Amino acid sequence: MTKMLHVLKANGCLPKRIPSFICHGRCSSYIQVSGSRMWQMERSCMCCQESGEREATVSLFCPNEKRKFRKVTTKAPLECMCRPCTGIEEYSIIPQEIAGFAEEGPLTTSAHFRRSSAL
Repeated sequence: MTKMLHVLKANGCLPKRIPSFICHGRCSSYIQVSGSRMWQMERSCMCCQESGEREATVSLFCPNEKRKFRKVTTKAPLECMCRPCTGIEEYSIIPQEIAGFAEEGPLTTSAHFRRSSAL
């Protein structure tokens, strides 16, 4: 979690800066050939995301309104952690037979790797 200043605004009220938090950071991601299925790639995409949230109520000064103060509720992350970004659909994984690699034999050297035109 990283500290930041958040500006709360509401129509007819003066903006107010309050201390808050954001999730900001790096998480590991990778893609590799599957150890059990040589025709598939294993992907892991992790993103810095919130894990729970905290809520705060703040009073804003509204000089031109009948009620001079308006309560505004805001939220911030409770904790941050690396979580999966998105899933990969099974239909996007192409077996080596369809991709044209099966007739070339086992994938043993980098010379066998080429960009797939089927994607």
